[in-house]
Amino acid sequence: MNRLVTLLTLLAFAACNNVQNSGDLTTISGKWTRGVPEKIYLYKLVNGSLTEIASSSIDEDSAFYFANKPSKGDFYYIGTGKLAANRYAFYLKPGDRLDFTVTEDSYTLNGNNSPENRELAKWHDFIQPLEWKAIYFNKGNSTYVDFFPLFEEKLKELENYPKNATDNNDFNYAFEEYKKFNILDIAIHFVYTPRTAHPEGDDFPAYYRNMNIADLTQTTAIMKYSPSGIENIEKAIFNNLRLAKQKMTDPLDAIMKNISQIANDTLKGELAVKFAANKKTLPGFLDYKKQYGKYVITESQKKKVRELELALNDAKDGAPAIDFKFPDKNGKQVALSDFKGKLVYIDIWATWCGPCKQELPHLKKLEAEYHDKNIVFLSVSTDASKDYQKWKDYLVKEDLKGVQLFAGDDARDGIIKPYKVAGIPRFVLVGKDGAIISSDAPRPSSSEIRTLLDCRL
Repeated sequence: MNRLVTLLTLLAFAACNNVQNSGDLTTISGKWTRGVPEKIYLYKLVNGSLTEIASSSIDEDSAFYFANKPSKGDFYYIGTGKLAANRYAFYLKPGDRLDFTVTEDSYTLNGNNSPENRELAKWHDFIQPLEWKAIYFNKGNSTYVDFFPLFEEKLKELENYPKNATDNNDFNYAFEEYKKFNILDIAIHFVYTPRTAHPEGDDFPAYYRNMNIADLTQTTAIMKYSPSGIENIEKAIFNNLRLAKQKMTDPLDAIMKNISQIANDTLKGELAVKFAANKKTLPGFLDYKKQYGKYVITESQKKKVRELELALNDAKDGAPAIDFKFPDKNGKQVALSDFKGKLVYIDIWATWCGPCKQELPHLKKLEAEYHDKNIVFLSVSTDASKDYQKWKDYLVKEDLKGVQLFAGDDARDGIIKPYKVAGIPRFVLVGKDGAIISSDAPRPSSSEIRTLLDCRL
């Protein structure tokens, strides 16, 4: 009874909102029995980004409801959020009725659904074993050892997978595009999520070793049929560079230098804009724009770039740096304020932090390049106090230069909270006047850091 009352209320609401022809109204209902989400969302891909169309609370029976009026048939996504997990694709036309139940590891259609969604359900049944291993990586312990054979088996079966499955030719065409990019999304997702074992070059199946970026990017279809489209292009290029064993100091820079692999000019611009958003300083942004601004061609891309530039221009910190004082390896107390009059590049790190240690060779190289400049390289360890000797031994083992300080158990109140550090490594650049230039400065491995330092020295 509760479901009926809620659905009737929803239909009445839609009718009061100028739905002129009830035959055009698309209704969506179902049950979400996996977990206890507060809401279920209806999304549509707009310019490559998931855009929320509606949301529905879940009642005491785990049921949800939507009423929508699409202007034409198109792909929509329903789930608990924008992440790939707990999100499913459906095709909605004016007047369609969709009803489904999300189970522990998949979904099933209920009652009489459209031919298009019946075909999508068949496809999901086909691809679900791969999806479960790739997207829901935290549910099991899948590695390339079990995933790659299954992946190749599915690719072989895909050669005989039926085409033109419905009387809707628009859907049939779109469905082929969707399947292609769904396979890509699963393939990319698998190798870029945490695993206990990682493949080397020869372990990768032919699909990975023969990723043709030009073929995937002939049109902007990947933005229409893949919620992770631009990100997948980025990772596919990186995958090719990695398998080619190309040395990369700055992976993002390496990808942009291979942007010519992308066939479609609009997609080149989308990738250029995506990476522009990673720039943390105005000098670094302007340098990036000088190199890659030529790829930004659409009005929406130009608008995003303008907004990013204005945000950096308005967000120059300028506030006095919060002082701190910690002991060095000899027990001498050293303060940040001791170095006023010099540029100070601060590295907040720990010996247990893998990404921190990956930056150390780049930091040492940076120190060597600027050793005769008016700059101090100041590293602050956030290791626990009990690991003080471990830290001292690590300094000797790795021959770490610069000013090395140990915050220990005082790190939280002394530097973590004052500088709002959510994760390490974290780099901060302080000017000669003692004011913060960048509270989240580029890493030593970034090509951007030298541009920033050069304009401040």
